[in-house]
Amino acid sequence: MTDSQDQKERRKPRGFAAMGPEFQREIAAQGGRAAHRLGKAHRFTSQEARAAATKRHAARQAQPGTSSETPVTAADQSKDR
Repeated sequence: MTDSQDQKERRKPRGFAAMGPEFQREIAAQGGRAAHRLGKAHRFTSQEARAAATKRHAARQAQPGTSSETPVTAADQSKDR
């Protein structure tokens, strides 16, 4: 690296990065409402959410360095309820 690269100014943030968190949240909410209005958004049923959580927890257990507990399956969860 040369000295000229070290002294180079950092770019100013652009787009979403330049906006405050409240404004980002407002724009994202507008997009979500528009998606629902157009019928493009998806609302998870409780069964779909439960299945997704089971997959997520199973994947976390399979990662190296995590505890050696066995992953909980959807069948195991339904027995508990």
